[in-house]
Order: sequence, then structure tokens, then C-alpha cells
Amino acid sequence: MKRHALLVGSFVIGALVLVVVTIVWLSGASLFQQQLYAVVHFEGSVKGLYVGAPVTFRGVPVGQVESIGIEVDDDSLNARIPVRMSLRASAVRFDGGDDDGSRVDLPTLIKRGLKARLVAQSFVTGQKLIDLDFLPDTPATLMGSKHDPEIPAVADRFGVLVDQIAELPLRETVQDLRQTLQTVQATLDSTRKTLELSSKELSSTAAQARQTLATASTALRQVQGNAQSALASVTRLSDTTEATLQGVRPELQETLRGARAAAESARVAMDRVSELSAPGAPLRADLDSAVRDLSQAARGLREWSELLEEQPNAVIFGADRP
Repeated sequence: MKRHALLVGSFVIGALVLVVVTIVWLSGASLFQQQLYAVVHFEGSVKGLYVGAPVTFRGVPVGQVESIGIEVDDDSLNARIPVRMSLRASAVRFDGGDDDGSRVDLPTLIKRGLKARLVAQSFVTGQKLIDLDFLPDTPATLMGSKHDPEIPAVADRFGVLVDQIAELPLRETVQDLRQTLQTVQATLDSTRKTLELSSKELSSTAAQARQTLATASTALRQVQGNAQSALASVTRLSDTTEATLQGVRPELQETLRGARAAAESARVAMDRVSELSAPGAPLRADLDSAVRDLSQAARGLREWSELLEEQPNAVIFGADRP
């Protein structure tokens, strides 16, 4: 029974030792280092800051965030966010001194311009850390801390820009960009296919154009030959016509003189006819008397023919006038 109890006790002690060793190993021997605690009061948003976030000095890790709280003024309802952080004293060494971290005096460093500000760790995740630096020329306001030294907080120069970028809908933007790229790719593919078809059509059109030009060139050569033949024929006809005109010119001149003489005779005859037919001319009076006689004779013949139609025996017995 005693032996059984001894074995159980030995197992428990071994387990405790193993747990302690594991804790020491996971903590990286920080349990045996001196820790300094400080508080930073932020008046604005600390979105992205979390417990366990690193605390750095110009990018060098020197501690981590231990807690994040909220303090509200009863009268004005103004809220401020106290952030308590732990700093490793061994992470800082001063020239001319030993490596003992106990010489790190936070109040003195704060008076000499030590300040804290929020810095973005990643634009994608939006997580932030606290970065320390000496900024003696930057004004800062202390809110007051009862227990731990207070490090003044200063605004990050790119804090507002980082917050705006962090609030951007990156997922939707990337999705829209992907869809836009797909649309552009589809457009490029369609354009490439269209250009290939256009190239083939242009090649076919160019071949047809070359064939048409060849045919037109042949036709033009034929037309040129025919035109030259026609010009030669016209030239020969012109020469023949000129020779013919040279030969018949005397006859044409004689014919023109005869035509002028005939026209003159016709004019004289017309003048004589006008004189004869003019009112008061003797021949005109004779013509008028002859026309009257002819009219009376025609009237008598018409009456005689009407009488014969009515009385055919009038030739023998005479006319029976009423």
C-alpha cells in the first residue's frame, strides 16, 4: 500500500515538473526577466488592436499589450481607452552602463520625449500594434494614471488613411476586378477572332482586287489598241475628206453661185406675183370678175341639176316653174 502511494506521488511530482518546464519553455524564459508596465490612453478608435499585440520600439519588439479597457467621464461622457502593456527591461541597453535592465527609468524616458502611437501591422487584416519612439518636439497630453507610468499617445500620420483602407471592401473590390479582367479577356479574345476573320477577308479581297486589276489592265490595253486603230481610221478619213473637199471645191462653188441665182429669180417672181395680186391692179380686177362669173355659172349649173333631179323630162318639155 505504501509502495503504491509512493508511485502515485512520484507520478504527480513528475507531471508537475513537466508542466513547469513546459511553461518555462513556452514563455521563453520571460518569467525570470524583469517586466516594466506602462499605460497609454487613446482618445480615438483602437480598432485592430488586441490583447497580446506586439509593442515595438522603431520596429524592434520590446513587449506586448496586456489589457485594453474603457474609461468614461461621468459629466461629459467622453470616453478614453487605457491600454496597459508590459515591456522587457532587458530589451533596452544604454551606452556607458551595464546591461542591467533595472536602470531603465520609464518616467525619465517619458520626460525626454518617449511617446506611443498605433501602427498598422497589415492593410489586409487591419491588425495594429503599438510603436514607441522618442519625439521630444511633438506635443502630447497626459490623461493621468494612478498605478503605472503613462506614455503619451500621438496620432499616426497615416492612421486615418490606414483606417480608410482597412474599411474598404477589399473582397468585393477583388471580385469586381476579377470579373473586369475576365470581361477584358473575353473582349480581347473576341477582338482577336474578329481580327483573324478580317485578316482572312482582307487577304481574299486583296486577291480579288489583284485579279480585277489584272483584268482591268488587260481591258485597258485592248481599249488602248482599239483607240489607236480608231484614231488611225479617223486620221485616214480626215485626210480622205480633206482631199475630196479639195477636189469638189470648184463644183461646190459653182453650185453655190447657181443656188444664189435661182434664189434671186424666185425673189423677182414673188415680187411680180405680189404686184399682180395687189388691190387695184388690172389683173386683180380681171381675176375678181372671172371669179364672179364662175360663181354665177356654178350656181346656174347647180339649179339646172336640181331641176333635172325633180323633172327629168324638162329637157324635152321644158321646165314647169311654179
